[in-house]
Amino acid sequence: MKVTFNILDKILLILVALSFSLLMVIQFLSYNNNQISINVSWFDKDYNSFFSENEKPDKGIIILKNLSPSYEDIGILVNGEKIANFTGKNEVKIHVHHNDIVEIDGTKYNNNVSVQVVGVSKNIERPMLDDYVTTSHSIEILCKVQIK
Repeated sequence: MKVTFNILDKILLILVALSFSLLMVIQFLSYNNNQISINVSWFDKDYNSFFSENEKPDKGIIILKNLSPSYEDIGILVNGEKIANFTGKNEVKIHVHHNDIVEIDGTKYNNNVSVQVVGVSKNIERPMLDDYVTTSHSIEILCKVQIK
């Protein structure tokens, strides 16, 4: 009887160690910023689950045009971070993801400044072509990006 309990004790200890090791490996994979996908169903091969991102992985491109060319230092913000401005150019191309918020920073000017969407990639549903925003000494939201 004592031998049986010792064997069961060792088996249980080994199973706990293996479970803990497997948990550590899964946590390490989900901590990385890589997109590691696994099939969650054997029958539906097109449905993937992503460890690190719950957003759609597709990127889109938006081209913005400065409708106030005398004002060049208009900032373009994506999710609150300045990623571009119109200094030295009339148009700016930005890369966006699903649910990104695109804002126009006109805080450096007291007069109205306008920015228009003159190009979008085919996979972008919002913003639409020819959308525009006018701002005066403030930051205005152009759109929340929606990818098809």
